[in-house]
Amino acid sequence: MKKVEASRWQLGTLALAVAGLLLLAACAGEGGVSGARAGYIAEMGSFSVVAPAMAEKAAEEAETDAEATEEAAAPAEPAMTTVLLDFLIHNEGSETLDGVTVDLTIADPDGNEKERHLLWVDTTGLTKGSQRQVAHELTDVAYVEGDGFHVEVRHPIPMEERGDYAEFDAEN
Repeated sequence: MKKVEASRWQLGTLALAVAGLLLLAACAGEGGVSGARAGYIAEMGSFSVVAPAMAEKAAEEAETDAEATEEAAAPAEPAMTTVLLDFLIHNEGSETLDGVTVDLTIADPDGNEKERHLLWVDTTGLTKGSQRQVAHELTDVAYVEGDGFHVEVRHPIPMEERGDYAEFDAEN
């Protein structure tokens, strides 16, 4: 009978140890794509606005047209432009991915979010401690003077949004 009691005590201790190890492993960090994404950092460098030729021509005509004073008094709709973005992507983690989705936010001069875009960035071969310069052309932007751009590799990504991030396709 004493042998049975010792076995129960040993089983209980073993079960407690296994549960502790599982809890420790779960708290140690996320694995898979989510864990790998956590090592990536995006940093905005610069941007330049490419003014469309038609918008410039329309602006010149409006200035020279004396009868357009009533229209000029009304606030003009921002012209759709192309913006050239230049940013860095760093991998500070030990895991690698073939690409990450970067969140791009466009904010007005007061800091209020105007637009949000998701940009796929190729990170093939980007190992721990390395970085890559990324140039991206963003078209049809309602840019006004003073707007700002911000890039980030968001972490964590809620489960309901993961379908918008291409790197999570491999896990499904």
